[in-house]
Amino acid sequence: MSGSLARHGNLLAAAAENVACNARGYVVAASGLILGLSLLLSGVAIGEGVKREALDSVQAGADLYCSWDAFGRDAPVPLARVEQLSSIPGVVQVVPRIIGRARLASEWAVLVGVPLERLAEHQVPVQGALPGGPAEVLIGAELARLTGYSAGDSITLEGHSVRVFRISGIVSSSSSLWSAKAIVCELEEAAVIFGEKERVSDACVYTRPGYEALAGEAIERLDDRFRVQTRDLVEGYVGRGTTLREGVFSALSALTLVLAIASFAVLTYLGKSPRRREIGLLKAEGWSTTDVLEMVALENLLVSLFSAGCALAISLVWVRLLHAPLIGPLFLPELPTFPSMRIPSAFTPLPPLLALIFSITVTMAGSIYTTWRTAITRPVEALR
Repeated sequence: MSGSLARHGNLLAAAAENVACNARGYVVAASGLILGLSLLLSGVAIGEGVKREALDSVQAGADLYCSWDAFGRDAPVPLARVEQLSSIPGVVQVVPRIIGRARLASEWAVLVGVPLERLAEHQVPVQGALPGGPAEVLIGAELARLTGYSAGDSITLEGHSVRVFRISGIVSSSSSLWSAKAIVCELEEAAVIFGEKERVSDACVYTRPGYEALAGEAIERLDDRFRVQTRDLVEGYVGRGTTLREGVFSALSALTLVLAIASFAVLTYLGKSPRRREIGLLKAEGWSTTDVLEMVALENLLVSLFSAGCALAISLVWVRLLHAPLIGPLFLPELPTFPSMRIPSAFTPLPPLLALIFSITVTMAGSIYTTWRTAITRPVEALR
């Protein structure tokens, strides 16, 4: 048993020596593979991070979301109808909100109007303070960076009416992604800006545990123009949307990996003649075909570990430190090409493991067959 282990250890040492002696060639051959795997790992991590943050936001939100039906499409809800929802059995709280687009300086932002007392119920990481009255607003960190505003500055929002606000605080860049380019103000102020004092975008309904379905049915009976979406339904929409975007990116990354396979195979073929002479010398010294194949397989394993490790390290730096330049906007279209804010990401063990398996498959496919063909020939022929 000890002799067998010593034999495998010697083959591993020989494989490591070959890789070290031909490091430049292996790095060139594996560069395309490393690039493709880096893109794939980065895309999967961002997709998973965006999905998790979106689902966490849904879980922390309301039990039911109520909008209005107009000509078969979602429409603003009459405020008078929203007030009736509080009388539904099982309903604990109803929070109306207004969501729309507004322009701040040269940037478009998401204007969110909610009752300000609702903000005090949540732990919002803010640089400054929460709004203390209707004349104050919160803005997201990315929006503040792009416009140059800071806490204490005055801003003007134009719509149906022009309103001047004071920035009480800036939502930290480490907060939720969805607040990055948002402006949060009092509900009535948003209604004035958009010129819609009698309607709101939707209503968030909070119910007692187990009353979601009953409350939803009661709301639809109250008026068949109510469109009710449960938390589970919203989770399904969010999950499918993020998975679809992640799948498209993964398909594009797969194309890069196909090109990497071709380049690895070509570079391996260019090194066929030196490897043929090396194998001929080993056979002449008494090495068996199994020894030669095992040594080459160990070389491929070392190269695969190097490729997968480099790809993971590049992905971590690219996403966590550099904020996913170039690929971040593919998942989050509102972001600039070089974002400065935190990009949600989740590096789980499975993708790097699959990357390692893929690397091993590519390297083995590029060399094992040609090695076997050379190893079974007579040493005299291999040395010609």
